[in-house]
Amino acid sequence: MNWLRARTITAADLRHDGNCFTVLRWILASTVMISHAWDLTQGVGFLDPTVAILTFPVSRLAVWLFFTLSGFLVAGSLVKRGVPAFLQARALRLLPGLWVMLIVVPLGLQLAFGTRPWAEFLSAGDTWRFVLRNGALIGNAHVLPGIFTFLPNPAINGSLWTIPHEVRCYLALALIGGLGLLLPRWRFSLIILAGMLVHLALPEHLVPVLFDVRRLTFAFFLGVLAWLWRDHLRLSWLAAIAGVAGAMLLPGEFLLKVPAMQISFAYLALVAAFRVPQVIKAFSARIPDYSYGIYIYAFPMQQIALTLGADMPLINLAWGYALTVPAAALSWHLVEKPALRWKSAAMAPSPSKVSV
Repeated sequence: MNWLRARTITAADLRHDGNCFTVLRWILASTVMISHAWDLTQGVGFLDPTVAILTFPVSRLAVWLFFTLSGFLVAGSLVKRGVPAFLQARALRLLPGLWVMLIVVPLGLQLAFGTRPWAEFLSAGDTWRFVLRNGALIGNAHVLPGIFTFLPNPAINGSLWTIPHEVRCYLALALIGGLGLLLPRWRFSLIILAGMLVHLALPEHLVPVLFDVRRLTFAFFLGVLAWLWRDHLRLSWLAAIAGVAGAMLLPGEFLLKVPAMQISFAYLALVAAFRVPQVIKAFSARIPDYSYGIYIYAFPMQQIALTLGADMPLINLAWGYALTVPAAALSWHLVEKPALRWKSAAMAPSPSKVSV
């Protein structure tokens, strides 16, 4: 029962076999598909059963936790290895898989479901906008000519909107590190806490275009703070469960309900990452990390499932998952994992940057 007792994060926990981050990422990427199964088959949002419990779709919570875990993991990379290696590692992790998907998905969908001639499809502005805007991390390009036009939601890949936000968080963290503001940790913590207080004090709809940016940035820097104070952050299952229960019991109109849920679930995710039994950690260390592939391929695969007749949410989820995992496996083994080998030369730790 030692795993039930509160303790801080140790150096052993940060080894590949000392946590279950890979399993958590699988779970979070797969969870996003739950909300999409209802959104795509019903044609409108906020209909999945989790809304009645959380007051928002579970996909939103999964994305927030993705950002928190990302902030925790990449903060260590930046501190240990410096800005150039950090940026190289982030680019190699995100871009090759994304770029290949942006080629494979349009061509595959046109081949299987296209209603326009190939010449028209390849020369269409929507085709090039989808590939170039998403590939350049600008986003806001969702459709392809003649593809899924008969579906309730004709979007090709509605999950891609978060990737530019994630990259901006990486760049903000790199800038902070480059300016020497990340360490000592107490100074950086004061800066971030001041920003978080401003975020909490200002109405979320004050600047509508920043609505999602603020929540995602808040989630990301929660993870950064957790990494910086990992030797003081006591992880307890009882505290995590109590925190989540307390946040969920807050009235829906309470101004700080969403931040309270972000904080409490982020803490629960870290407890789950480090305080599970060793057998789960060992399993997590052995399985390949298909999470990014699941995230970037799931939406078009669920649209394909809907096109093939899987028009009930749970059926769509099952069919979509059956199509998504093989695509994610191919992405990992043929694109993502080989690309990560290119970063090895730049990953030697810089001793002068490790002190916190």
